[in-house]
Amino acid sequence: MASFDDRTKQELQQFIEAESAKAQLQSTVHEFTGRCWDTCIFDAKSNQLSARESSCLQDCVGRFIDTSVLIVKRLQNS
Repeated sequence: MASFDDRTKQELQQFIEAESAKAQLQSTVHEFTGRCWDTCIFDAKSNQLSARESSCLQDCVGRFIDTSVLIVKRLQNS
């Protein structure tokens, strides 16, 4: 990076930060997917969700969305 001008260095740094934020968000999505599944799905052999599973997934996804929005806002403010 020593041979790049200041503008290119800044653009590269911004790119790296954006990619890091994407990777962190993907990691969070993966984590919450696993948590929601483990928490809410009781019978993976069935081809339909029970009312309890469906409600649990809706609540879990709602928490996931709220958390994701919070993470994005914090990343934007960094």
